[in-house]
Amino acid sequence: MPIEPAEDRGLPRRDFLKVGLGFSLALTVGTAVVGCSDAAKTLSTGYVFLRPGDVELFSALTPAVVTELGAFDAAKRSKLVERTLQNIDGTCAALDLGSRQELRKLLDLLAIGPLRYSLTGVGAWNEAGIDKMQVFLARWRGSRFATLNAGGNVLVKLTSSSFYVLPESWPSTGYPGPLEYVFNAINS
Repeated sequence: MPIEPAEDRGLPRRDFLKVGLGFSLALTVGTAVVGCSDAAKTLSTGYVFLRPGDVELFSALTPAVVTELGAFDAAKRSKLVERTLQNIDGTCAALDLGSRQELRKLLDLLAIGPLRYSLTGVGAWNEAGIDKMQVFLARWRGSRFATLNAGGNVLVKLTSSSFYVLPESWPSTGYPGPLEYVFNAINS
């Protein structure tokens, strides 16, 4: 089986670079105007990369990106969102230093309320709802500005790939799972 090019396997480095360049300027301006407290830089409990604001963002983003979550009852949906957040955290922590820094710029920018609202149209993440989050993502992914386009793509890819690796997600997408003998051989 041929090996896929690096950009097809995950988050392309050029998307991180586009995100980083455009958002660096906005982040600099935003932190100068609004400020950034040490509390905003504290990791969320149980995570190695995500901060509380990042957890709020991805908690609101996951149901907007992964429409299959609607097929699960509330308890199962909540558990799947939490497991998706854990996968997002692990993926972010495993990125190379440059990619982590560029992603951190994007997430820090989205944590600054006035900038978040002007860039996304969303006030508080936990009050946004699925429709508002989908509008924000569609606007960014369809933007003529490469920085917004790349930022939207990174958020969607990171969220969707973190959900679809969960075995519980496979039936909702029609994926029957790996062949048992292959799975057992790899995991033995």
